[in-house]
Amino acid sequence: MASKLRLVILGAPGSGKGTISSRIINEFKMAHLSSGDILRSNVQKKTELGLRVQDSISKGQLVSDDIITRLVIQELKKMRTNWLLDGFPRNLNQCNALENENIFIDKVINLEVPFDEITNRLKHRWIHPPSGRVYNLEFNPPKVPRKDDITGEPLIQRPDDSEDVVLKRLNIYSQQIRPILDFYGSKGLVESFTGRTSDYLWPLIKNKIHDFKLNKEISEIKLYEEKKIMASKEPITHTGQKYSPDDYRKIRFETGPKLVNKNFAIDLIKEDPVVVCDQRTIWSSGGGPLGHPKIFINLSNNHVHDCQYSGRKFIMRKFYDPSQHGKSIDYKDYLVEMNQKEFGMAA
Repeated sequence: MASKLRLVILGAPGSGKGTISSRIINEFKMAHLSSGDILRSNVQKKTELGLRVQDSISKGQLVSDDIITRLVIQELKKMRTNWLLDGFPRNLNQCNALENENIFIDKVINLEVPFDEITNRLKHRWIHPPSGRVYNLEFNPPKVPRKDDITGEPLIQRPDDSEDVVLKRLNIYSQQIRPILDFYGSKGLVESFTGRTSDYLWPLIKNKIHDFKLNKEISEIKLYEEKKIMASKEPITHTGQKYSPDDYRKIRFETGPKLVNKNFAIDLIKEDPVVVCDQRTIWSSGGGPLGHPKIFINLSNNHVHDCQYSGRKFIMRKFYDPSQHGKSIDYKDYLVEMNQKEFGMAA
């Protein structure tokens, strides 16, 4: 039984979050959902929300929390596979918004890289603006100091990579991330990994996710088996769905003490009296507590019509033959029976 993974990754700027994210999605075949990428995609596609994002950016304003939240949730609801969420949530409102939409997180991967390591990384980082190539003077230096390897053009250091600016950004991050860690930590969902390099952290993270995925699959198999046992103990009722005998989904039709059991629907088709109708179009079952829709049946043809929802059989009066079709009840009596069993009231 395949188990879906829904992960969030947290990490300060320069913590190696991008490197770890790419390894996670490759190892576990996950979709990588970045809030930044989602914003850019909607701007490029000129969606309704994307146009609002573009308007804010063009005015030099921050994109509102509401728009970001709506865009991310909109994207998550499309997902039918494993996913890793990066850059969201950033505050408690966004955490609560996810749960309000019944989007629940399995695990939060929190990268804890010492600030002195991050500061050292970023202060040695140089970039080639036209290409986006990034160099680090300590572990990935250019062949010629401060020159791009390909073009020979000068490299620059971003103003916000200076030590003072980096420390300020890291302190702001620490303040912003604490409520989120507390929120998910109270649910037992946070896994924190401390280290100085991505190569050190990755094996720890990979093993933890593999273990969690395996345990989740085992738990889901156990739950599936428990539901099968529950379904096998359902009491007899007047109706049921034609699921296979080992399909636990039939227990979802529950209302008070009543449980729908498909196994008896087949027996009803065999044993219940045929419902004799005067009109050509009738309805079977109901839209009440059992959760069934009203199923309309056309009785034009000369044969018994079996309803797979209610387990009952119907025929027009002019086609009814007691010797062939056995005992019967009138359609009006059937309606009384259905209303009593499904709604507890007379027709």
